[in-house]
Amino acid sequence: MTVPVSLPRAVILDLDDTLFDDTGCTHAGLRALAEAHDVRTEPGELFRRHAARIREIDPLLFRGEVTAHGARVLRFTRLLGDLGVSDPDGEAATRIYREAYRAAWALLDGAEVLLRGLRAQGLRTAVLTNYVREVQFEKLRHFDLHQLVDAVLCTEDVPAPKPDARAYHAACAALNVTPAEAVMVGDSWENDVQGARAAGLRAVWINAAGRAAPDPAVPQCRTLADLPALLA
Repeated sequence: MTVPVSLPRAVILDLDDTLFDDTGCTHAGLRALAEAHDVRTEPGELFRRHAARIREIDPLLFRGEVTAHGARVLRFTRLLGDLGVSDPDGEAATRIYREAYRAAWALLDGAEVLLRGLRAQGLRTAVLTNYVREVQFEKLRHFDLHQLVDAVLCTEDVPAPKPDARAYHAACAALNVTPAEAVMVGDSWENDVQGARAAGLRAVWINAAGRAAPDPAVPQCRTLADLPALLA
């Protein structure tokens, strides 16, 4: 469904699986890890188990109890244990995964063109992401995306992560706009649509898989190339 929204003053974008192909990179890292340990788990199941370990360990990272590297080592130690690998070496697993993950780094189609186009239109832009700056800013710098947005807000920069209203309000404050003047764009229905709308922003859902929308009235697009038409 492509229902246009009125022209905003600011566009706030999620990072992972909105601008950056995190799912593709994660699958690449997990394939390398599985091959190194002769793990025969189906890729979709391996991805789900990995995601579950992220959800379990990330709160430790956000509370400052482990570093980003320490969180990875713990994650892969536990994941390999789940998969039946005896006495797993989390440090070695982290190196294997990270090498393949980074080698696969890619933006989603149209990401750079979109940001340049928004800037050319005079719109203020920000990235609002639910992860730590050490990790997320490395991705942005790699593709020089940090130079194409006016603000980058990671978990350290907001009072609480999405979908807490304070996250979106912090992004609006960084751009000097009101919530009503901003549009949140992202792939997560909960974090980028529901939370943003509850905080007084408009939202556009990046629905690459073409899933049924919980609320068909919300503007959505399958690719970033379709987004400008919704904002025009």
